[in-house]
Amino acid sequence: MSGECARYPCIRIGVDHRSKRFALFIETSDGEYISINADELLRACKEVEKLKHKHYIEAVGDEIDEIAYNILGLLPVEEE
Repeated sequence: MSGECARYPCIRIGVDHRSKRFALFIETSDGEYISINADELLRACKEVEKLKHKHYIEAVGDEIDEIAYNILGLLPVEEE
């Protein structure tokens, strides 16, 4: 995979140049990963651009968990 993570979790891309294939991942600090669909990631990036253009700011700290739970109905995965 490309590069090292400065802060986990990281979005990483693995490229197989011989077969012209790539895969996207979210990597945790213990080396585990979850595959991400490229089209979904691009869709999300476009949405982020629109929100930033409207002067929205990225949530931080406890705000992240509040949005995940209250808006999306998600629970955090605790890293060890």
